[in-house]
Amino acid sequence: MPASTGVLDGQAPSAAAVSADSTRAAWWDTALYGASAVVAALAARFDYIPLQRTWGRLALGPYAVAAVLAALLALRWRRRPAGRPLRARTLLAVAVLIGAMAVPLGLEVAWRAHDGDRLHVQSEIFLAEQGSRVLFHGGDPYRTAYHYGLLRTYPPGVWEHIPYLPAVFAFGLPRAVLGAGAGPLTDARLGFTAVSVAVALLALALSGATGERRLRMLMVLLVLPTGARYLTGGGDDVAVLALLLLAVVLEHRGRPVAGGLVAGLAAAIKQTAWLPLPFLALAARDTAGRRATGRFLAAVGSVVVPVVAPFAVWDLHRLVDSVVLYPLGLSNQPTIARGPTLGRLLAAPFAHAKGVVAAVLAVVVVVVALLLLLRWTPGGVRAACWQAGVVFALAVMLATAGRPGYLIYPVNLLAWSRLLPQRPAPLPGGEPARQHQDQDQAGGQGQEAAAQPGS
Repeated sequence: MPASTGVLDGQAPSAAAVSADSTRAAWWDTALYGASAVVAALAARFDYIPLQRTWGRLALGPYAVAAVLAALLALRWRRRPAGRPLRARTLLAVAVLIGAMAVPLGLEVAWRAHDGDRLHVQSEIFLAEQGSRVLFHGGDPYRTAYHYGLLRTYPPGVWEHIPYLPAVFAFGLPRAVLGAGAGPLTDARLGFTAVSVAVALLALALSGATGERRLRMLMVLLVLPTGARYLTGGGDDVAVLALLLLAVVLEHRGRPVAGGLVAGLAAAIKQTAWLPLPFLALAARDTAGRRATGRFLAAVGSVVVPVVAPFAVWDLHRLVDSVVLYPLGLSNQPTIARGPTLGRLLAAPFAHAKGVVAAVLAVVVVVVALLLLLRWTPGGVRAACWQAGVVFALAVMLATAGRPGYLIYPVNLLAWSRLLPQRPAPLPGGEPARQHQDQDQAGGQGQEAAAQPGS
């Protein structure tokens, strides 16, 4: 996909070049919206979650119409110079966001308030809200069984575990404090969506990227099924990704402590935020160009430790069982995550040695990560995102507890590695960062970037 349209080497591009770039970008929009329509159609027909089937039916039209409109824009701009192409494409993206995310989300929240939980909410939202209610009344959410309501027909492993870290309960507080009778506005999905949108817009505003690149990052994070689908059903993963994007942007601007604090917020919500942290830590530098690995990790810890430690003191065994063993499929109660992954396929013939197979596959992921971190230490944030994206994709595909939906993490990380500017302008009041060798071009040049040792 096109990375940017704008000033190169200090010279403004010609009108013909701008028109050609706009046409090419519109064709990419056509392909992305068309692929999104296919994803929505497949979800509407084959997804085993009723809510996701409903999302597919609602989102299919907006994506299909957007694909047609984007194609018409491309054809028009090929014949005549585009007036304000970025504005037209942004308005189209906003319209798709409304049609494929805001409308389905609003309907599901309203239907839930009227008809109940069964068809209109997923287990992660129910657990976040109910865990918050238990915590609000002085109990330990990780020691409580939730075999009622939505989860009464689920396997015991689902209602005996909350596989998320304690900061997730903040999103369930409105419903815990006011009760379900207070209306649809207490739905935790609205909190996840508000955080996702607000943090994403802040990160893009600070990114220093061109308008074209900001639009593409926004599309991947929120507009396409990589965002809209998950916000409608749950939203926790998109909120974590938005926080990670803000952390990446702040670190890229030479603010490792601020970036670490935001990354700590993401890491206190869900374990999926932990995998990129080693890569971001080794890439961290301040505005003077000095390495800031320790400061970044200290900032992360200053958020994570106070949030998680009380629950570890409360009942360490239950915490570890819920947030570590159960998500990996190593708890006494099996996880219901059975997506089609290579790891699950490899583990299938060894049902009685699943733990051993999972450990071997985890070692493979760790070895690859260490090889990248130690042999090709990321020299900048773009390289860190590329390496983290590769390792994350490998981890998802080799997981014996298959969760293909987690591929939205490497998709976003790899997109950021390409779309973030190489040399962002300093934040207001800050010094320009001394630029180190950051030849992480991602995409076709991603491996070349990883081969650059850090200074």
